[in-house]
Amino acid sequence: MSEDERTVDLEVTVPGTPEQVWDAIATGPGISSWLHPTRVGEHVGGEFAFDMGGGDGDVGDEAQRSSTRPQGTVTAYDAPERFATEATWTAGSGSTETTTLATEWLVSTRDEGTCVVRMVMSGFGTGDDWDDEIDALREGMAVALETLRLYLTDFAGRRPSTVSAGTRIGGPQPAAWETLLAATGLADARVGDRVALGGTPELAGTVAVLSPGEHRSDVVLLLDAPAPGVGDLATAGRDAHASVHLTLFDDPDTDAAAVADRERPRWRTWLEELR
Repeated sequence: MSEDERTVDLEVTVPGTPEQVWDAIATGPGISSWLHPTRVGEHVGGEFAFDMGGGDGDVGDEAQRSSTRPQGTVTAYDAPERFATEATWTAGSGSTETTTLATEWLVSTRDEGTCVVRMVMSGFGTGDDWDDEIDALREGMAVALETLRLYLTDFAGRRPSTVSAGTRIGGPQPAAWETLLAATGLADARVGDRVALGGTPELAGTVAVLSPGEHRSDVVLLLDAPAPGVGDLATAGRDAHASVHLTLFDDPDTDAAAVADRERPRWRTWLEELR
């Protein structure tokens, strides 16, 4: 890889004021509403920590959570324009090589009512493991930024209840992706399709993102059921894992927390049966 290729540099145009966008990308509750459960000390030198989940079974398991909870430090906090962190990062599953990964978020006003969010990651190590990790992060964060756009379009400022579960499928990631698509009935789905999954716990909505990749693959739904929200079904890794992450929001007829409590064990069981 060239030096430029060793940086993950992505951007997305989102609706909202700079202050609304800042809440979503630079506060713990905001980031937790579209990405991972996250804590942010909102000042330079503050703690930055997030829980990526993953692995077998329920991501609420404490032993599993502790192994997937990178911690770092806030290095810039210039609201509402620039937020930066540094965190220890490992070169993929099974690797012992670590580096200090720097991540910078930049917010700029584009037109009235919209902003551009740019995310830049740098500081990676060298070698094949790091090449794969960079490519995997580029694939995964491109989808994450689209999820940010969906959140700011439909749920800005609202806080979700979440369902997260994962299991090891094994084998190469593209094969696991085909398994997941077949099991959910999404093999022929296209962006814009309204779908109701078959053979899974209740899940229905519109396909917003369909991103098959070499290292990670995702389908993201703007959900109608089991509650309004965003659902991400994904496969990732050399020894592939499948995961489900739902961010569910209250509406006048739905208690999202109650729905999440009901659906969490159902998805855990379904994923275990997918193995």
